[in-house]
Amino acid sequence: MEDLAIIALARSGDMNAFCTLVARYKHMVFTVANRVIRDQLDAEEVTQDVFIKIHDKLNDFHGTGKFSTWLYSIAYRTAISAVRRKRTVAISLDDPQVADVAAEMNGLDHMDRNLILENAMATLPPEDAAIVTMYHLEEMSVQEIVTVTGIGASNVKVKLHRSRKRLSAILHQQLKSEVWTLTTDG
Repeated sequence: MEDLAIIALARSGDMNAFCTLVARYKHMVFTVANRVIRDQLDAEEVTQDVFIKIHDKLNDFHGTGKFSTWLYSIAYRTAISAVRRKRTVAISLDDPQVADVAAEMNGLDHMDRNLILENAMATLPPEDAAIVTMYHLEEMSVQEIVTVTGIGASNVKVKLHRSRKRLSAILHQQLKSEVWTLTTDG
């Protein structure tokens, strides 16, 4: 069943329809929250808060855009608000030169690559990590990210560019450390 049909049923009070929306989008909302907050328990709490907001504001969705973009926007802003409430200080790095890490990553198995990428993403400021996730993992367009974040298109592009440079340098450094550890331990 299409989102708009499910939304119409949920608006009329059908809790099963609303539960269908929750089931369909809970992973996406949790991923956004976890990427921004970087704490699984807090991300679960934000996910619940988002769906409470969605339930209360479902009539505010007019269907002019995609439901997932509207939901993503609420999830992102709720997560950012939670971070601000906690007054978390993000790690800030200087802009290092971009290093080519693709060849080094190819030598690692899937689990190692994911762990290294997650560790590198954790060093980015929460907003930047969320934008990278939206663009590369959720395959959202720059315009969709603008809609979700309220940040201008040029700023989104700058954040993506700078984040990729940072990630590349971090990954290069982490991989160099891994190779050094393997050669000295062996």
